[in-house]
Amino acid sequence: DVGYHGSVIRTPNIDGLVKDGIELNRFYSCPVCSPTRAGLLTGRYPIRYGLMRSAIAWWDSFGLAEDEVLLPQTLAEAGYKNRGIIGKWHLGHSDLKYHPLRRGFTYFYGHYNGSIDYFTHERDKELDWHRNYEPCYDKGYSTDLIGNEAAKYIEQKAGDGPFLCYIAFNAPHGPLMAPDNYLDQYRHLQDPKDKNAKQIYAAMVACMDDNIGRILRSIEKAGIAD
Repeated sequence: DVGYHGSVIRTPNIDGLVKDGIELNRFYSCPVCSPTRAGLLTGRYPIRYGLMRSAIAWWDSFGLAEDEVLLPQTLAEAGYKNRGIIGKWHLGHSDLKYHPLRRGFTYFYGHYNGSIDYFTHERDKELDWHRNYEPCYDKGYSTDLIGNEAAKYIEQKAGDGPFLCYIAFNAPHGPLMAPDNYLDQYRHLQDPKDKNAKQIYAAMVACMDDNIGRILRSIEKAGIAD
């Protein structure tokens, strides 16, 4: 559902990343959240450490195995002082030992679980939005908040040596929710028979693409695009 695949959804910034970079199109992901994130951050198949079957639910008491070495831990040894995660974690939340700041990251902004409300940032009527260890009460659509925070982080840390900024948008994961200005752009996809799902989904992807553009501009502004 991206422009360079012929989608009706406009994604010029994602398309630009593919044009100027590398498209990983041989199924380098799993069908659900937690296994994909675990594979990305460990560099290992999730089946090797028991996290291949499903996403970690909000009521689960387990998380990504503590003896797995994560990307930020390796980069710390390589001299990366600042290692931020902005967006969705979803690799364990029942105990502080699973917290991103205990797994090699030095900064965390976002949510622990999946399926949060994009506007209230709640999951099952409880706030799931955080800055480091503390609850965060920032207002706004979560995709915009993630994009803004990532851009700010990059501009702040770019002059302080090599850094990691791992950005994990929750969009376009359900529940399907989008700001009115993006819904208006895809009014032609309205279909009451599917509760306007195609329209809302397209709006979510377009909003995410705009925020990816914001992040790319922050990299340019920081003078580190090369």
